[in-house]
Amino acid sequence: MLSDSEPVSNRMACPLRMSVFLKELKCYVFLFLLQPFTAEDAKSKEMKYEYEEKTVPLSKIDLRDTTCRLGISIDADSVVESIEAVGLINPPVLAGKGGSMYRIVCGFRRVKACQILGWPTIPARVLPGVVPLPDLLKLAILDNRAHRCLNVIEQARGIHKLTAYIHPGNEIEVLAPLLGFPPNKKVFTKISTLVELPDEIQAGILDETISLEVAVDLCKFTCMDAISFFDLFKKLKLSRNKQREIIALVGEIAVREGIWPAEILQCQQVSDIMENPDLNRNEKGSKLRAYLKQRRFPELARAEETFRESLKELKLGSHLHLTPPPYFEGDTYSLRMTFKSLEDFNRCRRDLEAISKKAAFRKILTDF
Repeated sequence: MLSDSEPVSNRMACPLRMSVFLKELKCYVFLFLLQPFTAEDAKSKEMKYEYEEKTVPLSKIDLRDTTCRLGISIDADSVVESIEAVGLINPPVLAGKGGSMYRIVCGFRRVKACQILGWPTIPARVLPGVVPLPDLLKLAILDNRAHRCLNVIEQARGIHKLTAYIHPGNEIEVLAPLLGFPPNKKVFTKISTLVELPDEIQAGILDETISLEVAVDLCKFTCMDAISFFDLFKKLKLSRNKQREIIALVGEIAVREGIWPAEILQCQQVSDIMENPDLNRNEKGSKLRAYLKQRRFPELARAEETFRESLKELKLGSHLHLTPPPYFEGDTYSLRMTFKSLEDFNRCRRDLEAISKKAAFRKILTDF
């Protein structure tokens, strides 16, 4: 469980809520621990910090310190107009970080907005002395969750930042209620891997360019390979299943040919497909998948092409459908015919009789 100087077994680590009491210029922040056994237990495990309202020079706030930041970037545009109109209603929470500099605990967008507006100083709530880092992180998480649910990237970053302070084996029990994800090992594993991805791919998860499942698939690749996949998916806007199919095909080709996945995605054949002005997005996606299948399974691709040519010679029409065995493994074919009347049925029967005498049909049955 979360700890600083106390033994792990002596502290519970899942804050549920934050109560802030103001008295003149001083405030007391209480972080209550989740699921106390009794009210008495809750009191005994209470962590109390006194902080002070101060006016702090913006030059003394280290905007590069992202220790307590959960988001990918600081988008302050939506806050600038509000602060310009009514001022800073809710001051950020800061903590000293040595010397005269401060670290932002809560309120990255507010501080950034004030910087954009050219404020030389900013009102802030400053925590005293040296506050244990896990407590700063918990406070930052609670501040975010007071307004909204954390997104999956914020959850991933919360896991990454707090895991070092948790007793091994207790991560899910402690972090699921704190960060707001289901207490499930499979979910925890998926979310926790996302911090390995470049920021642009993490942003792509949030704007739904790729799904969580696809992002997890990309975690097993190098940064360069993952970005190559992501750039492709941004252009094609494929479904989740088709994205995963491409990832699997490229990964298998890379292993088979002993090259990097990025080399496959940047090869001339792929470039020709992606840059063809006569193809729309769906056509490019179909041709790319066909090319990758042909490269991954060359013998199967040749068999499929030969089969298609033989079908053209048979001229089955729309009422007869011949299907080969899956992957051309085996010798059982399927034939489906559609008809609306006895006359249609007799026509199908006559066509079948004629087809059975064609050399192309005999070739299909003997060559595959």
